[in-house]
Amino acid sequence: MAELLLSDIISNLNQKVDAIYRHSTLIERYSAISRDYGEGIILTESEAHILGYVCEMEEGTVTDLARYSFRTKGTMSKMLKKLEEKGMVQRVKREDNQKWIYVSPTEYGRRANAVHKAYDRAATSIMLEDLQKTCTLEEIESFYKVTQARIEYLSRTHEKMLNKM
Repeated sequence: MAELLLSDIISNLNQKVDAIYRHSTLIERYSAISRDYGEGIILTESEAHILGYVCEMEEGTVTDLARYSFRTKGTMSKMLKKLEEKGMVQRVKREDNQKWIYVSPTEYGRRANAVHKAYDRAATSIMLEDLQKTCTLEEIESFYKVTQARIEYLSRTHEKMLNKM
């Protein structure tokens, strides 16, 4: 088998860039649709993942959550307000730091996060089964590896752009 060269990848770069853009657009649209994850827990995927970050951090600030999720503080505040209205997160002040407001999950929020994670595992398993019709397991695993590398690259680029502002 001939060795793949960078020039081979670049040869049809416009189509590849367009495929990445279309994939990102579909993910963005999918993430904005409200759905019932089970037990009557209705969230957008974006809200569900933000709730997951709140659960992971246990107590995070709007700034912490915005930075981790690559969103503005304004967007994060709006998303957290929706989650607070649904009873999934609460804003708290610490005894040792009255200046900062922290966000933490409620018990209902922790339950909603667990239900969402189970839904994601099931949905992703179905997608992986379907992908195996056209991709090998090695190709699927490579996709995840490349996706993680792109996140790291784009995170650095994003941070540099923010620092220039």
